[in-house]
Amino acid sequence: MKKILVPTDFSGFAHNALEVAADLALKTNAEIILLHANEKMVTATPMAEYYLYDKAIEDEYLDMVTESLKKTLVEIADNGKFARVKIQTAVIGGPMVGVIEDFVKDHAIDLVVMGTRGVSGMEEFIVGSNTEKVIRRVKCPVLAIPNLPSSFNKIVFPTTLKADQIPAFAAFAELQNIFKGEVSLLYINDPGHFKNTEAMEAQKEFLVKESGLKNAALFISDTEVFNEEDAILDFAYQNKADLIVMGTHQRRGLAHLFMGSMTEDTVNHSDIPVLSLSIK
Repeated sequence: MKKILVPTDFSGFAHNALEVAADLALKTNAEIILLHANEKMVTATPMAEYYLYDKAIEDEYLDMVTESLKKTLVEIADNGKFARVKIQTAVIGGPMVGVIEDFVKDHAIDLVVMGTRGVSGMEEFIVGSNTEKVIRRVKCPVLAIPNLPSSFNKIVFPTTLKADQIPAFAAFAELQNIFKGEVSLLYINDPGHFKNTEAMEAQKEFLVKESGLKNAALFISDTEVFNEEDAILDFAYQNKADLIVMGTHQRRGLAHLFMGSMTEDTVNHSDIPVLSLSIK
């Protein structure tokens, strides 16, 4: 891992993400890019013919952003634990999600670490969170941080045990030098697909061998699972998990509207960090 992107709006959630990213950067000798999307620049664009651009206001905003970035870097530098972390900063004008998507493509980002407050109810349906939108659009892994974790010792990885899970297994296998905890593979979908427990275990062994995943044990949920998201979160909470890892098909458009995304829903409602991995 060479580059970790941390989008920031200078909130406490973003600071938690930076703390986690700095810890990961120390383990991998990676560089952190602290990115702020200047959405002020595009807020007035639809009203351009009625809006008188004021360069002084724009400059004042950019000065504030620069000072906030400097303050954040000083806080990190003052923490002896992160004294050796390499951090660059970037300020780019545009909508946050689009800015992040383009930055990931243009700068070969290996991991995005984002703070998230989650959303629910009508807000989730209409707006969604920036984090879930980034998960839907970037190809690299995205680590959503709702709260500052103390470790990543216990990891829950929900799976259908289908062959299309191999890319997600393989992607996480490459990250196991960072996330070294015990992996609980949670099988919750369609227990009737397999003849018996032995068949499930055999499929798990096949996926593990093909992907290179290590230190993984299979856990099978109750056959009657009404809400898969609740089953995942209940299992994670009961087992005191530090991290939930999930593959995502990154559905967009009508496919996302009608089929949704279990990974995005889990990110919106989880108090535990969630690492999403593209299997598209």
